[in-house]
Amino acid sequence: MQLRYSKTLMQAAEGSATPWKSKVTAICYSPDNRRLAVVTTDRIVSIFDESGERVDKFSTKPNDKGPKNYIIRSMKFCPDETQARLAVAQSDNIVFIYKWTSTDPNDVWSGKKSICNKFPGSSSVTSLVWAPNHPFEVVYGLAEGKVKIGQLRTNKPQTLYSTESYVAALASNSAGTGIISSHLDGSIYRYYFPDSNMGGSAYTKVCTHGCVPYGLAWGKSIMAAGNDQTVSFYDNEGGMQRTFDYSITEEGKPVCKEFGVAAFNMTGDSVSVGNFDSFYTFSYSKAGDTWEEKEIKVVENMYSVTAMAWKNNGSTLALGSLCGLLDTYEACIKRYTYKQFEITYVSPSQVLIRRKSEKSSYMLKSKFGREITKITIHADEEKVDRFVVAHTEDTLLIGDMGATKFESSEIQWHGNGENEKYFFDTANACLVSYAGEISVIEYGASDILASVRTENTSSHLLSVRINERPPRMGDDNPDTPRVDEEEGQNKKIAYLLDQQTVCVKNMVTQASTTVNHDVKIDFVELNSRGNLLLFRDKRRILHLHDVETQTRTALLNYCSYVQWVPASDVVVAQNRNSMCVWYNIHAPDQVMVREIKGDIDGILRADGKTEVLVDETVSVSSYVLVEELIDFGTAIDDRDYVRAMKILEGMEYTSQAEAMWQQLQTMCIDNWNLKMAERCSAALGDVSRARYLRRVAKLADKAKDAGIDIRDSWQVRAKMLELKKSLEQAEDVLLAHNKVDEAIQMYEDLLLFNEAVEVAQRKNHPDAEMKKKKFYQFLIGSKQEEAAAKMKENEGDYVQAINLFLTAKMPGKAARVISDNNISQPNSLMESVAVALEDAEMNEKAGDFYERMGNRQRALDSYLKGHAYRKAVELARKNYPGQVVQLEESWGDYLLSVGQLDMAINHFMEAHAQEKAINAALKARQWNKALTLAEQLDAESARPYYAQLATHYEAAKMFKEAERCYCESGNRGKAVEMYTGCGDWERAHKVAKSFLPESEITALYMENATKMEKAQKFKEAERLYLAVDKVDHAIAMYKKHRKFQVMIGLVEKYRKELLGETHKYLAQQLEMEGNLKDAEDHYASAGEWLAAVNMYRTNDLWEEAIRVAKFHGGVNASKRVAYAYALHLGGGAGAKLLTKLGLLAPAIDYAMESGAFDHAFELANEALSSKVPEVHLKYALFLEDEERFREAEAEFIAANKPREAIDMYTHQQLWNDGMRVAEQYDPSSVSDVYAAQGKACGERGEFQKGEELFIAASKPELALAMYMEANMFDDSLRVCQRHLPHKLNEVNLAVQGAQAGLGTGGTKADYLSKGRSLEKSKKYGAAIDAYLLAKKAVLSSADDLEEVWGEAVRVARKHMKNRYMATARDVSSRLVGLKKIESACELLREIGEVEEAVTVAIGGQAWNFARELSSGNRGQADRVEQAYRASAVKGGDTSGLMEMGHTSAALDVLAQRGDWAKLWKTAEKERVTGGELKKFSAQRVQQLVDEGDNGMLDEAVDCLLEHGAPTNASFFDCYRDVVMGVLGRSVKQEKREGEGGGNYKETVGKMRQVLFDVATSLRAEGKMEDEFENLLMATHYVHMMHECERFGLEELAVKCSVTLLRYSGVIPVDKTFYIAGMCCKKTKNINLAFMLLNRYVDLIEAIEEGDSSNMDNADFSEASNVPFDVQLPASFYLDDVEDREEVRDYVLGICMDNNIEQKLPRQGEAEGTVYSGLFASDKSTCIVTGYSISGRDMLEINKSKANKRDWNAYVTKVKKCPWSGKEASPQW
Repeated sequence: MQLRYSKTLMQAAEGSATPWKSKVTAICYSPDNRRLAVVTTDRIVSIFDESGERVDKFSTKPNDKGPKNYIIRSMKFCPDETQARLAVAQSDNIVFIYKWTSTDPNDVWSGKKSICNKFPGSSSVTSLVWAPNHPFEVVYGLAEGKVKIGQLRTNKPQTLYSTESYVAALASNSAGTGIISSHLDGSIYRYYFPDSNMGGSAYTKVCTHGCVPYGLAWGKSIMAAGNDQTVSFYDNEGGMQRTFDYSITEEGKPVCKEFGVAAFNMTGDSVSVGNFDSFYTFSYSKAGDTWEEKEIKVVENMYSVTAMAWKNNGSTLALGSLCGLLDTYEACIKRYTYKQFEITYVSPSQVLIRRKSEKSSYMLKSKFGREITKITIHADEEKVDRFVVAHTEDTLLIGDMGATKFESSEIQWHGNGENEKYFFDTANACLVSYAGEISVIEYGASDILASVRTENTSSHLLSVRINERPPRMGDDNPDTPRVDEEEGQNKKIAYLLDQQTVCVKNMVTQASTTVNHDVKIDFVELNSRGNLLLFRDKRRILHLHDVETQTRTALLNYCSYVQWVPASDVVVAQNRNSMCVWYNIHAPDQVMVREIKGDIDGILRADGKTEVLVDETVSVSSYVLVEELIDFGTAIDDRDYVRAMKILEGMEYTSQAEAMWQQLQTMCIDNWNLKMAERCSAALGDVSRARYLRRVAKLADKAKDAGIDIRDSWQVRAKMLELKKSLEQAEDVLLAHNKVDEAIQMYEDLLLFNEAVEVAQRKNHPDAEMKKKKFYQFLIGSKQEEAAAKMKENEGDYVQAINLFLTAKMPGKAARVISDNNISQPNSLMESVAVALEDAEMNEKAGDFYERMGNRQRALDSYLKGHAYRKAVELARKNYPGQVVQLEESWGDYLLSVGQLDMAINHFMEAHAQEKAINAALKARQWNKALTLAEQLDAESARPYYAQLATHYEAAKMFKEAERCYCESGNRGKAVEMYTGCGDWERAHKVAKSFLPESEITALYMENATKMEKAQKFKEAERLYLAVDKVDHAIAMYKKHRKFQVMIGLVEKYRKELLGETHKYLAQQLEMEGNLKDAEDHYASAGEWLAAVNMYRTNDLWEEAIRVAKFHGGVNASKRVAYAYALHLGGGAGAKLLTKLGLLAPAIDYAMESGAFDHAFELANEALSSKVPEVHLKYALFLEDEERFREAEAEFIAANKPREAIDMYTHQQLWNDGMRVAEQYDPSSVSDVYAAQGKACGERGEFQKGEELFIAASKPELALAMYMEANMFDDSLRVCQRHLPHKLNEVNLAVQGAQAGLGTGGTKADYLSKGRSLEKSKKYGAAIDAYLLAKKAVLSSADDLEEVWGEAVRVARKHMKNRYMATARDVSSRLVGLKKIESACELLREIGEVEEAVTVAIGGQAWNFARELSSGNRGQADRVEQAYRASAVKGGDTSGLMEMGHTSAALDVLAQRGDWAKLWKTAEKERVTGGELKKFSAQRVQQLVDEGDNGMLDEAVDCLLEHGAPTNASFFDCYRDVVMGVLGRSVKQEKREGEGGGNYKETVGKMRQVLFDVATSLRAEGKMEDEFENLLMATHYVHMMHECERFGLEELAVKCSVTLLRYSGVIPVDKTFYIAGMCCKKTKNINLAFMLLNRYVDLIEAIEEGDSSNMDNADFSEASNVPFDVQLPASFYLDDVEDREEVRDYVLGICMDNNIEQKLPRQGEAEGTVYSGLFASDKSTCIVTGYSISGRDMLEINKSKANKRDWNAYVTKVKKCPWSGKEASPQW
């Protein structure tokens, strides 16, 4: 893990004598990570938000009233993020629990704070912990050694355990199962909460640490650290795991002091421990199963870390220090960007995911501590990235970032992360498909909700419902099936087991039911409660299945769309052009049908309105559903019968409403709501039922009065069962209560005498037999033979029963009696029954009787007559085998007649009636079976059937089968037509080729193509043309119909060689038609953009021509067109045009380039006269090229270029003309003409004439060069001696060099050889000269030159003393040129020129040699040292200067170089005096001021404070610039901390100290000036205002802000009025705030206008301390326009308030009020506020005067003198 610095939330208390008084004593993060609470020794809790901004603060309360002398020892937020509570442990023996009372459910941190619990103790509270999962229990430790727990529900504390030693620290583990405490004696105790199920003793001593473990934390291990510089890790039982010893400082590591605080992250695998100027981080290594040191973070000047806390998501560590510093550090293992998200690993098992466009982040954490290896983010149906999926080694994490609260699920998973497929269509859950199995994972759950195996993973074939409907309001009747199980958990999934079977699984109970269907299912969807299932099969038939009752209903025969209306049981479906709506799905026949003109696109339900969206192609229409009907269904399903009845009462009575009343009545009866059921019956007009329910309700009321539940009242229960027609159950109820007569009477009242008799007989009623006989007689008498027969059958009198059934014309029942009781006699009876069955046309049963009687033929006849062919065939197979085939065919005919086509086919096949079977298959639309049967016929017989099949397959777009059938039927042409009709020209062509010649195919395609062309179906026509390779016809077609783009496409593809010509032809065609734009495109495509330009030129569209030329030909081409345009316009118009286009100069240039000089002159003379000389010049050059020299001469002269004319003539060697022009127009060029002529003579070999000309030109050097070049050395020397004597030596040398080049010299050997030969001839002077002729240009080696020249010195010294000195000097100077300084100096010293040698050594910076030469000569030595110092200064050699003791010079060098850091360090090291240091301080400050960057002024102030401030008057301008720069900062500049700028208020304080020190010196010297006094006081009162605000002295701060108005010349005037106005507003001085801010508004308007002359000063006319003549600032104090507008709005609002007095009081009335600061006074001024002091309030102290009350108020808080800064106490 790496911890990277994030930001500083609170600055350390710098500059204070007691910075530890700002010590951070406690830090904690809220469980939702939205708040950070921090408290220091001032006992004020500061609350920071997620971005690090302070959003709140509050003062804590003492235990008892009195002085606040306690400190906050610890703080913790409640671990339940729904409860905004904060526990505060105080040293004054108490723990307070603060609670935020919020009215906003989305923000628990808004609202007021109050103390909701307090737990007083018997000794000081030393530490506190609030364990996770224990939101109502806070644990705290006491100084007396007790560890207590505070119960928030009862507000009572309880002792967990007691020790004899001071509690040093407390910590809890991340699971919240227990806490640990450390004590002053080094012991560590562990306590497990009772609900942790950890077993063993509740608390125990686990270990004893080597010192007091003030740093204590509990994660994967127990970590303890203290003042022995060791960090130890223990297991949960106290066993030592590892110790890190920092008592011996290792190289590269900081010095370790005592450890005072520690904190684990939430995963428990990383811990940070605070130390001095550093904190240590350790991480648990799974690989090594040990703890490892990860990082030691050193923060200089941080001092001791006193508090630290991790964010609950582990992303941030906050730490506070002894001096009040509060920093945050980001934890990061790795970070990368994925899509639009930034993913940060804060630990291996914790990942922070942040959307870049949002501030909020989401924490993904493995609950099992697994390392997260892979993360992917998936989009929802609206393409918004929303769902996160992460893999670990053996788990899968899934979360929904779009949910109100982000919750992730982690389940055991063994997928590889590559083959899974995820579905996020279901709310609250994700479906994962892997290895043929669908797993349902509910967000926030730790287990898979359900796993099902299915191959159908389409969203239309899966339906999941998870708690989408709320629990019902009323209780259900026990007889009514419930939907909600497991305390309201309603989680179901519907999926396909196979293509024809739907499975509905309850994911709570794991119970499942199946729905079998005979056709493939293509859509399933559960309603929101999961008790109703809609499914549709491939025939588009829509079915409704009741999951609880296992009943199915067909809703629609054709359905193209269906959906449940959200959160209801209303169904919307589409049947072709009709929209069907079932408001009451329990009454499927009650459907509302509405015609629509498109396809249903979806259902939108929002804002109390439900709309069905219909896509009508052109637009989307919405059809509004009846919300009352939808609400009724929802109310019924929720068992809210009162709401349902209210909805119905407000509706018109229709058939649909009637069904809904009926449904409500049924539900009320089932729920025993009798009065509402009566109301429903009345609404339905069922008076008898209403009366019956009224009677039952009265019985129910009596039962209630008797204290009996109506469900337990036998009378009410029996009556309700009777109403439901559950008579047997009603009978059971009555008989259970021994109410036999009531049961018999119930049946008799309902005329159910048989049941009444049965009851009487069963209960041995005395009148049972009489009732039975009476009942039989009644049946006979009333002609109820059937009932009488049943009665006799029950008595066993079967013959009588059979006769009675026959009498009742019910032979079937008579036959049943015979069959059930196996009766075979008498035969007459059997015959009678059989005849009766035939008469009743019950032929199948008659056949059974005849077969039973052995009469098989009559049985067969009866079977055939009754169409019982199965039995007839079976009988025939046994007795008449020859008739079986005929019977099968008859059976098939019968089935065909009744429409059972599928079965008929099989029977025809059994009868070998193939053609009948094919016809049946065709009628049954079983095309494949018909095709199979047709294949079994001969070709001729099968043709008509193939034709029918082909027609079907074509209509079904099964073209391959259709083609085969057409071919088999002999209609290949139909196959071709079919393919051409559907646009499959390739297949059509293939079929046609199989039976048509190529010519006919071509003709056919051409004919069809022509038809298509006429029908404007060009694409189809094109395909036909291309199919027969008639590309040109297709091109011609598009050309004819002006489809040029398509035409070009075909040409480019098939006739590429004609593409350019085609474009050109089209362009010409379009040009003729006037369609110039399209013509341009085609010209360009043809590469003929010049034609496009000419086209526009022809049509006088010159701007377009210029545009085209510029686009295709570049800038030069556009210039040419513009020039042509100008030519076209002519004269001034053309010039104006070119000027307008900015092309005048280029046009003139182009005219000159193209040789149109007349037009160039015209344009230049017309509009650009400065160009005229250039035109003349270019024209002259043109004429020169044309060899028209006289004309060219005139143009050169006109261009004021006579020199060019002269050059022209000299170039042409027309010397006379050249001389004439030179003499007339440029006399200075006469010599050049002579020189040019002389050069020409020289080139011709006329050297004498050339020499004369050169001499006439006064250029003898050219004559010399001519002779030298021609190696005419004698002439060269002659000319040199006569005309250039000063060059004689040089020429001699050159001659010798030249001779050396010819083989007589040039190398060292040559020079030495020549010199020595001259020596031998005793020509010593010539020898010296010969040696000195050696030059660097000839000999490149410096050593060679030195050697040769040394020979010259040697010869002079030995043989020519008179030349010795001169030769030595000459050689010395030459050696200097070669950088041979020491050799040069030696020569000079040799001839006694020591001083000159020193000079040479100094010049060559050979300092050591110079010192050697000057040794013994004090003057020369000083000279050398001064030169060396100057050189060092110039070269920046500070080290050398320092070695020589020239500290001041070295500092000057550093100052010039700008190396100020080194300068200050050097000055400190060398102990430079204050005066010298102030000089450099002044230079640095002036440099910073000159840079013009306001942000650099902080450094300037620091420099003056640290290194001293000069007091000389010349620096006062710099002081003014610094003061006005700092005090003149805008709001943004004041807040610019950490961006190169310092803290504004600190800078003001430092600047005030600097000015105060300077002023003290100036007063002592008597040099104090008013201007400097003004700067000091302005800075002083700004500083005083800041100090008063910091210490809460708001009244004094207001006075200081008003005082600043008089310093508006130093501080920008808008800033002074704004600050004063806002201070007054803050302290409720509304009138003065209004006056000041109103003036501020006037000022910003004046600044905007740049003029203050229109400002009205009347409001402040008597305010003598308010200056009016100040200069307006160049910029605003408030940078943001919105801030200025806010002030303006506030002023306007006050203007409308009549309660505010909108004027200033007079000076006399203002005495003693805040207004008095606006008026000048001759009284003394208070050093605290700047207000005048009356005599009785005067206090003289520390060389200042102050108002005693204001002084005491300030000193009481600040403890310092406001003027001198010394410690002070109140003066009473």
